[in-house]
Amino acid sequence: MAERGLPARRLALGALILLLASLLQFHHLTRDQRFLPDEAFFMTFARGAAVNGDWLLPGALDKPPLSLYLSALSMAAVSNTADAAGVLRLDPHVGEFAGALPNVMLAILLTALMMRLARRVWRDEPAGLLAGLLTAISPYMLAFGASAFTDLSMLIFSVAALVLALDGRWALAGLALGLAFWGKQQAVFAAVPILAILVAHGERRGDWLRFLLPLSAIIAALLLWDAARPETSVFLQAAANNAPESWLAPPSDWLTRLMDWLGRGAWLLGPPLATAGLLALSALGFVGRAGQSRRTATTARVLVGGLSLYLGAHAVLGFNLYDRYLLLALPPLIMLAAGGLSAICRRFGRSHFKLIPIAVALLSAVWSVSNGSRVGESRKTQAGIDALAAHLNSKPVATVIYDPWLGWQLGYYLGQWHDKRRVHYPTADALVAGALALDETGDRYFVAPADQPHEDWLAALRAAGVEVNLDYEREGFRVYRLSPQKLSPKKLRVFRLAFRLY
Repeated sequence: MAERGLPARRLALGALILLLASLLQFHHLTRDQRFLPDEAFFMTFARGAAVNGDWLLPGALDKPPLSLYLSALSMAAVSNTADAAGVLRLDPHVGEFAGALPNVMLAILLTALMMRLARRVWRDEPAGLLAGLLTAISPYMLAFGASAFTDLSMLIFSVAALVLALDGRWALAGLALGLAFWGKQQAVFAAVPILAILVAHGERRGDWLRFLLPLSAIIAALLLWDAARPETSVFLQAAANNAPESWLAPPSDWLTRLMDWLGRGAWLLGPPLATAGLLALSALGFVGRAGQSRRTATTARVLVGGLSLYLGAHAVLGFNLYDRYLLLALPPLIMLAAGGLSAICRRFGRSHFKLIPIAVALLSAVWSVSNGSRVGESRKTQAGIDALAAHLNSKPVATVIYDPWLGWQLGYYLGQWHDKRRVHYPTADALVAGALALDETGDRYFVAPADQPHEDWLAALRAAGVEVNLDYEREGFRVYRLSPQKLSPKKLRVFRLAFRLY
């Protein structure tokens, strides 16, 4: 007998949806692709914990640690190796797999949670199955599931907190919401509907205490962790990194920002045409269903209102509009689509017409896997960063590498124990002054993406008497060999003096 009286066929369908989510996520995880710059930034901290034992994540970090800890544990379990001297090492390519693996598992668990949430909200088994299917095939889940960003841990614990709140399990809901804050500060948006449920359905003062006590304890633990770090607070660093020039965007930009935001959101359920079709079908489902149930109509209005408020707030406020910020819009949108589509399925009974939403969803999944989507940054531009790092690693010990642009990304692929001296200067003049101030006469190297304007930097080096020769060019990256030893000692002293005076 199926658990809780559920028909065995529906349990089997639920299992198939989870299998589909797993296949899609692991398909994306095992592709030969490099980290984006932000992913390399986060995974450098995770690698430091896994290899060096830096569990307080020293450095200019601006995110809470949960996702980084999950990736670090995965690296330690999956990809750490020890050399003959017992020194731990981590291959950057294996680290890509291990760093993104926790998010893949979270994406699969989120698919199951969305099925549970839809059944709880709509009291409808088909709605639960459709919610799971739409979660599994969403281009946003495919783009950010098999990734090393920090959003999935925040998202899954936010949804878990919502499910637990609807079930009246307030202590666990508070615990889950606290863990969402350990994932990312954006969990503050998830707190709003949970508090609304508590206001509407909290029957006793004890419900508030059961919710707030574990939530407060988890957040207090996060603040203690932050205070224990030797670096600037992650919250202060986040404020410094993300503070807009004005809290409000110029009113003249509101419509443009909203259209940009909606254009990106058109990929939430699949290619834009599929998203539009699924939402149109779900709207038709609500036309008949809302008249039968006042509760259904109220739920739909709340979901539409909350979704509109979230999207509108990001259009009006002056923050960056990153694709991954739309992940918090995915659960309410899926809930709306699943509720309306399940009504379509019931209305047409045994008619084959009810299979249209499922066919559209599956076809959009096939299209997304085959053709990709416009969600997130293109990873094609990162191809070759590993070959570049291997070329630089072949240089002699303590070779100086001037790196104005690649930063954390190049640092990740050079490896945790690379023996080069990588130096960043923000301007060409600063680089020339630093190069002339260095007494060593050995070859040094200047690294640049081929599409990044850098001729002025090379011209400034040549003007200072440094010989510049192309050393490496491949897959959109260039390395120039700098030979300051071509200057006579007297001329070199003159240039150094001139730049010091400058």
